[in-house]
Amino acid sequence: MKLVGIGDLLIPADYIKKGFQKFADQGVEVKFVDWELQNYEELQNINLKIETDGCEEYEVPENLIDKISDADIIITQFCPINKKVMDACSNLKAIGVLRGGYENINAAYAKRKNILVYNTPGRNATAVADFTVGMILSECRNIAKAHCNLKAGRWVRDYANAASVPDLAGKIAGIIGLGQIGKKVAQRLHGFDMTILGYDPYAATVPEYVQLVSLDILLRKSDFITIHSRLTKDTEELMNADAFAKMKPVAYFINTARAGLVDETALYEALKSKKIMGAALDVFDKEPLGREYPLVQLNNVTITPHLAGGTVDAFLKSPFLLEKEMESFLHGKINYQFVINQK
Repeated sequence: MKLVGIGDLLIPADYIKKGFQKFADQGVEVKFVDWELQNYEELQNINLKIETDGCEEYEVPENLIDKISDADIIITQFCPINKKVMDACSNLKAIGVLRGGYENINAAYAKRKNILVYNTPGRNATAVADFTVGMILSECRNIAKAHCNLKAGRWVRDYANAASVPDLAGKIAGIIGLGQIGKKVAQRLHGFDMTILGYDPYAATVPEYVQLVSLDILLRKSDFITIHSRLTKDTEELMNADAFAKMKPVAYFINTARAGLVDETALYEALKSKKIMGAALDVFDKEPLGREYPLVQLNNVTITPHLAGGTVDAFLKSPFLLEKEMESFLHGKINYQFVINQK
């Protein structure tokens, strides 16, 4: 059996090699290659195109396909594994994705070819949850704006929310999506003595301090709303004009998940017209942003360039987490809990 790991700019081949050392120790032939890109901007543009149009829209380089064509197992983070790649890999039995999202894999086609697809849910849950809380504080307490003003030589204390800067204690946090990230956000905000409302029609269990409610109630009651749902046909633009209209005028919206969960035009209008107090955003319809991007022009939004999941710890531990999930595959004992295309 042969395993080939495809490294990229964020998880290089050497990281994957360390994580899958146990496979080599058990007699698996291992090989590691890098998906060669010019810079992070190129990777970001490819990822955005795949999220929008699907993995079949990217042409995987022939020289890379040649390097992986004899693999029984392929490990990848962002490099697409589409029909062309699978058809070229006649021995392929399993694909492991080093993150929770798997838009870069044609999972349906893999199922037709009896190829198992594993993902790594929660590998950056801690990173994203920490970042989300940071964004909440940054926006409602004007931390980033004050920093930028001071760096520019301006002593400014009067911001868009100056008349209603809140404490977090005693406020209501509404969390849309209670997977691993959503639950970690709930845990952190509970520590700030906030009341936690949650909406997730698929949540089997939630912490005792989370009150599950309808989306309508969550939107109307929450002082802070943060979204952590998976992007599906059902959740696409879940936060639209109607949703923002239900929010309190003093409420804040936070998105460190996926841009497609939000109607960005509707959010812009809600912020511009002061229908909601503010927003903190790490993901956008078009990335990278320029100075003329509409949301950049507003004074009641904190924006960051898709940083939420990007900690060294998240990247380093991903191969080890995936290896643990896939180890039973070597012994013919498939744990379908971790296989996303056989359910």
